[in-house]
This record gives sequence, C-alpha cells and structure tokens, in this order.
Amino acid sequence: MKRFLIFMVIVIVGVLTYFGIKQVMENKKISEIKKGWYVEITYDEPIRVRETANTKGKEIGAVNKGEVYKVLEVNLDSNIYYWYKIAYKDTEGWIASRRNKPWVNDVNNPTDIAVPEVKFKNDVYKVRSIDDITYKHLEVVEDTDNYTITHKIYHEVKPSEFIDQYWILYTITDGAGKSSSKMQKIEFDIKPNEDAVLDFNDYKRN
Repeated sequence: MKRFLIFMVIVIVGVLTYFGIKQVMENKKISEIKKGWYVEITYDEPIRVRETANTKGKEIGAVNKGEVYKVLEVNLDSNIYYWYKIAYKDTEGWIASRRNKPWVNDVNNPTDIAVPEVKFKNDVYKVRSIDDITYKHLEVVEDTDNYTITHKIYHEVKPSEFIDQYWILYTITDGAGKSSSKMQKIEFDIKPNEDAVLDFNDYKRN
C-alpha cells in the first residue's frame, strides 16, 4: 500500500511538472508572438483555417476565441473579408475576418489596414447642453493611438407627437485616413439653437 501511495505521488508530481513546463513554454511562445504583428481571435465561434485566401479553400484546421497567432501577410482582394496568413501549428494557413465587424484584433500591423470603430453602451446619451458633449462614454476600437473623433448633431421632429428628437453622429478617423461612423440618440436639458444642428432629413438623403 505504501509503495502504491509513493508511486501515485510520483505520478502526480510528474504530471503537474509536465503541465507546468508546458504552460511556461506556451506563455513564452505567446510573448514572442506579441513582439511582432499578430492577431487575437475575438469571434465566439471557431474560424476555419484554409490553405488559400478563399472561402472555398481547403480546410486544414480552426482557431478559437482568445488564441493569438503570428501574421505572415494579409490579402485584401475580398470586399467582405480581410484574409490573414498565419503561422498555424507546424504549417501556415489563411483565416478570414469580416471587414465591417472584425473577428480578430489586428495588432502591430505595419500597414494599419484595420478600420477604426466607436462603441457605446447606452442607447441614449444625455447631456446638459450642446457645449457639454464629450467622448468619454465612447469605447474606441483601433490598433493605434493615432485617431481623431468628430461629431455632428441632427434634429428631427417626430411627426406623430411633435416632439423634438436629436441624434449625434460620431466619426472616427485613423492616421491612415480610414474612418467609420455610428449614430446615437442624444437628449439635452437645454435645447440647442437651430443654427448649431443639422436637419435629420439631410442625413437620411446622404
């Protein structure tokens, strides 16, 4: 019995040592990857790895949320996807990321292809006056700190209720000139002057 207990202790220590060393090596590998251009998978579902940068390319595996991979090159031929060639296991493969809603975080990209984005948690942004607008409530999705945010205020009157309603359109532009816009409803304690806002009908015609 004693010998069996000693044997089990040795086995357990060996297993723990093996997994401990494996984790250390994995962390070291990730640290090395993060020194260069890499992608971190953010999509909830597995993303297929293919032999070619095409949705019809042969599948060779899949990557999952939270994993990071070294990027070897990028293919921009598709209007729907960015295709990243990654170092995958002992080979190379291509993964797709939607242009309008990326499936990965693109980090240290030397060409800065990622389109910046602004996000907000609440449907309505409430401020005292038009002069009190800030961007502190916004979340910026951008792989560099080189970006600017601007805004426009639009005014409309709900026909059925004759109620003033205002919208704020944020536009984020990165250093490479790529931009995206997102609109949020805004409510004022002090109604803005008409010369400080735009007609919402003009926005809908654009």
